[in-house]
Amino acid sequence: MQQANRIADIYRPVEERVKDNNEVERKLTSIEIIGQAERCHTCGIPFCHGAGCPLGNLVPEFNAAVAVGNAERAYDIISKTAFFPEFTGRVCPALCESACTGNVHNDPVMVRQIEKFIVETAFEEGRVVLPTAEPNGKSAAVIGSGPSGLFAAEALRRKGYAVTVFEKHAKAGGLLRYGIPNWKLDKSIIDRRIALLEAAGIKFVYNTEISKDIAAEYIHKNFDEVFLAIGTPNARDLKIPGREAEGIFLALDFLHGAEMPGETNPEKFSAKGHKVLVIGGGDTGNDCVGKAIREGCESVLQVEFMPKPPEERSPSTPWPDWPYMLRTSYAQHEGGERRWNVSSKQFIVKDGRVAGVEAVRVEWEMSPQGRPLKPAEVPNSTEVIGTDLVVLAMGFTGVPAEGIVNDLGLQLTPRTAIIPDPARHIYAVGDCANGASLVVRAMADAKVKVAALK
Repeated sequence: MQQANRIADIYRPVEERVKDNNEVERKLTSIEIIGQAERCHTCGIPFCHGAGCPLGNLVPEFNAAVAVGNAERAYDIISKTAFFPEFTGRVCPALCESACTGNVHNDPVMVRQIEKFIVETAFEEGRVVLPTAEPNGKSAAVIGSGPSGLFAAEALRRKGYAVTVFEKHAKAGGLLRYGIPNWKLDKSIIDRRIALLEAAGIKFVYNTEISKDIAAEYIHKNFDEVFLAIGTPNARDLKIPGREAEGIFLALDFLHGAEMPGETNPEKFSAKGHKVLVIGGGDTGNDCVGKAIREGCESVLQVEFMPKPPEERSPSTPWPDWPYMLRTSYAQHEGGERRWNVSSKQFIVKDGRVAGVEAVRVEWEMSPQGRPLKPAEVPNSTEVIGTDLVVLAMGFTGVPAEGIVNDLGLQLTPRTAIIPDPARHIYAVGDCANGASLVVRAMADAKVKVAALK
């Protein structure tokens, strides 16, 4: 029987999930998934895989296979375009769903959950095997093992290259491991995929930072192709008075700092018993709220400089564009408070530790379509927000010019993204080439650039 509506209840109970680090989404039943896939047969022109999915996934085709109970065919279809559906099926914001024609009169098909079901069923049935390729006699180095690096590595291996991935941390995954918490992407899922890549002949070298542990020029001279997949490591900081105080962390340090090299004090990054202030309203900020709640914070407040988005899709982003509208994540359902139009002016410091943030309220000039244009501080709106642990979750600003970029003689764009040098067989993929973006876009960029190799 056709599923009448999109399923709203996709999470485990709040009172259960905040007590552990397991994935927050519940496992949907095969009947629920089939019911959702059956909803995918009402549009004439599917925008989901063109205007929607950067990878070009054949969404209607694999949905049709799932709808008739043929999970094996569904996996064969999705694996032609997507190498890691177990990642995007968990962390992608589902651009395909925003482009689904179901948005016109109803709710979109739950493509992300269907994708996750397809790949997990394939793993359970032992059908996930990487394609092999005859060696082409060439080698490739991939610097970085985040989403774009892993995708580039598999794409190169499928073209017959001998591939070596260099990773500065102790484990592979990049932001998949060190930027996304376990309750959204269990790290055993990453380990499972890395084992498959290794079985396919891809070599991983860990705890190795190019230009620090191995000369960049050595890599360039000893590999036929070099792909830089180093992300955008420069986090946007908030350099206001008092920034040097203890208790102020960048988001990724707060999320995974105790797992980084050189860190031996997990309690340093714990929110237990603290009044937490998260500055930044994006997905990473939401994850920081989730971490604070799970660790037993006294309270958590998330503030955003931008105005509150509209409850419904803004006219400035008509379908099938990604809609500008208010989104509430799993973390907001778990607790805490959220505020918009807040500009932080200085940190209040007491005995060397942050004790508050002096902030003012801002108002935004809006475009006729309802998009924010220009902020202005509201007179006499100064307040002090009490806090003893601040997390800065304001995104990333690009790639540093020093290190591997300088050592390889590469240049950066004005927005600090790497300019590749194809004449010397040096390429850049993902965020380091295009600026901070989504996991699926990083993968798609690697897909296109490896495919272009002769």
